[in-house]
Amino acid sequence: MRIRDMKTERPTAGRPLPATVPVLVAGGGPVGLVTAMFLARWGVPALVVDKRDPLTGPPRAMSSVRTLELLRSAGLGDALERTGWYGAEPFQAVFKDSALGAVRQRVAPPEPYVRWLRTCSPVDCRMALNHLQVQRLALDELLRRGGDARFGLGVTALEQDADGVRVRLTDPGSGAEHDIAADYVIGADGAHSTVRSLLGITVPDREVVARLHTAFYRADLPAGADGRRDLMCFVRNAGLYATVFTMNGRDQWVSHLMDYPGRPDDTDGIAPMPTDRALALLRTAIGAPDLPIDLVAVNAWEAAVGAASAFRDGRVFLAGDSAHVQSSAGGLGMNTGIQDGHNLAWKLAAVLRGQAGARLLDTYEPERRAAVRASLALSRGMHQGYRTLGGADPNELYARAARDYVRAMMRYAYPSGVIVPPDGTPGPAPDTLSDHVHPGHRLPHRTLEPVEHLEPVEHLEPVGHQEPVGHQEPVQHPEPCEHQEPVEDGRTSTLDLVGADWALIAGPRGAGWLPAAEEAAAAFGITLTAHRIPDGTLPGLAPDGAVLVRPDHFVAWRADGLPADPGTAVKRVLATLLGR
Repeated sequence: MRIRDMKTERPTAGRPLPATVPVLVAGGGPVGLVTAMFLARWGVPALVVDKRDPLTGPPRAMSSVRTLELLRSAGLGDALERTGWYGAEPFQAVFKDSALGAVRQRVAPPEPYVRWLRTCSPVDCRMALNHLQVQRLALDELLRRGGDARFGLGVTALEQDADGVRVRLTDPGSGAEHDIAADYVIGADGAHSTVRSLLGITVPDREVVARLHTAFYRADLPAGADGRRDLMCFVRNAGLYATVFTMNGRDQWVSHLMDYPGRPDDTDGIAPMPTDRALALLRTAIGAPDLPIDLVAVNAWEAAVGAASAFRDGRVFLAGDSAHVQSSAGGLGMNTGIQDGHNLAWKLAAVLRGQAGARLLDTYEPERRAAVRASLALSRGMHQGYRTLGGADPNELYARAARDYVRAMMRYAYPSGVIVPPDGTPGPAPDTLSDHVHPGHRLPHRTLEPVEHLEPVEHLEPVGHQEPVGHQEPVQHPEPCEHQEPVEDGRTSTLDLVGADWALIAGPRGAGWLPAAEEAAAAFGITLTAHRIPDGTLPGLAPDGAVLVRPDHFVAWRADGLPADPGTAVKRVLATLLGR
């Protein structure tokens, strides 16, 4: 089908659609809205469309430490504190005969992983938000920064050439059609992605790992025998194998009903579950036969794992479930997708602003595919473990899976082909729990003491200028990234030295790197801060060395000494990284 020429569109929800946008995001779930919010933070006013209202329905997914860390870097730290709640530490659970019964077994990762999770981020690892809370925060910030979202419009056709993408949007209720042009399109429209289908991209390795019913409900559950309501609870008794997980720390719950007497064979699919059957099973799982339950939904679904054959076709990119599907086992599906969006957003913004060449976008798929492999390995391993657990000690499963969880959540590595290793050689990768600074890995979080307690630390003001891009009507100029709140008592994180832009961090004898960073920032028109930090703050950073950190907190390059001409060295590396 040939998409007709652009023309003035009729108003939608009282507002006219623009004829052109720099980036159109298909899908208003957490991945789509957060990606658009990140774009807006970097000065790109994206438009999000979704054929449904994505802010309805029950909460289905929970945030990870890394997701909250990224939202904090976008200036939403205070909003996270207002919106979220403090629950259990990650990857910890209890096994019981019923949710209100006595604890049969507590499950946690090995102690080194518990300690690492407690100290790996400026975000408290116990903080939690569900996907609806994440969406609402992202939507509010997107609109505040000049982006837009329209619900009730879905992508039904697209075609692209070297200059852009022409997209047809359709109102599923009225059938009305609207055409819009975009420089780039992001398909974040879920596991059954229309954008992916229109591109002809498949998921060739999709594997169904389980078929089950999941119930979403409200109930006033008293604290169990252990006095806690915030832990992941696995219930196993003669009548049921299920979960009871909180979704808001109060009265919203989700239960996966995995096995029970009379469960029908699901080899050829899974049938819907009657409401009365679901309520009876939930009360058995909870251990309260007369408990009032407001059953919101019971979904019959396939838990599948797999990755798309491609994450990109020309000017159209896939993110989140559009690019990779995974079950809820491990809890990282939404979070891996949000990290897709963050990786893509800063790169698209750099290209659209003229700060980077289009070759930078070629790094999206190899980088994110490496991260996705780690996330899918966790999901597969957890499903296999739960399926074969039987009467075995679940701590053995969690001990095996702890490394996979940490690696998939935050410690995955980007391939050396899309970062610049020190001295041109990759060298050995750090251990999963290592805090050594290493190219291709996220910059480790280390707490910095208040300035008056530190050795002298020098900072350069951000260099570079940012203007909104795109063809829309003028929008409010994005505010500079808010300075992150102190970790505690005036202390800050090494991640706060980066914020949401480029940063060069030098050792205490690396004063020569500071003017080099200023020179490079001016040459490339980017925002780049430069800092000297005390010796030993970042293991692996030489006293006269430096690390260059990307806007997504990943170390792009490390110099293990001060060269004769540090300005040329930094510019050479930035030219490579930015595809210039």
